[in-house]
Amino acid sequence: MLKGYFELKVFKAAWPIIFGYIPLGMACGILAQKVGFDWFQMLMMAVFLFAGSGQFIALAMIGSGSTIMPVVLTVCIVNLRHLLYALILNQYLSKESRLYKAFFAQEIVDESFAVNQNQFALDAEWNGKNALGVNIIGHSSWILANLAGLYLGNSIYIDTALVSYALIAMFIGLWSFHFLNARLVLTGILGGFLALLLSYWLTNMLNVVVATVIAAALAAFYEMRMGR
Repeated sequence: MLKGYFELKVFKAAWPIIFGYIPLGMACGILAQKVGFDWFQMLMMAVFLFAGSGQFIALAMIGSGSTIMPVVLTVCIVNLRHLLYALILNQYLSKESRLYKAFFAQEIVDESFAVNQNQFALDAEWNGKNALGVNIIGHSSWILANLAGLYLGNSIYIDTALVSYALIAMFIGLWSFHFLNARLVLTGILGGFLALLLSYWLTNMLNVVVATVIAAALAAFYEMRMGR
């Protein structure tokens, strides 16, 4: 029944996510403990929200006394990019059921999108079950790390600088899967540069969304021109 979801190649593809989530998820759990969350509240947030940046922002706003609506609206804005991820991966999952697609979309985050997009592009045998397996493994790792951080919050201190480094290192590791040619590398560099530049005017992660779209569009336009 579970054949295809948790094959060895799925775990090989998901390992950067698993190890990257350990410090990040624990830091999120520690923050939740400081805000006053209990284990059930932490579990529900990790299960149903499952968005690192969204959870950190929500916890920070809750800790500062914010009401529910500003928290919900802010998290929605921060995670708008997930809609783009779902649209991109849908081309590989067109034959899957609506129930599958609904569950798959709920499980999409930056890291699982990067891994699955890369695997679909490079592995002709990568399928919907494999892709969902990566999502589930990543989500499970995040939940466990959140709960571990919550329970260890009184005895462990994690420097925020370490958390930032772990996040950057994980994304560089995921990006390295695309070091196949100069065009892909330059597209990533351009996207990063634009995200930094746009951060002066756009907030709530909109700079990342806009920079990604612009860099990808320019790369696609260049590829079309070269193809002609």
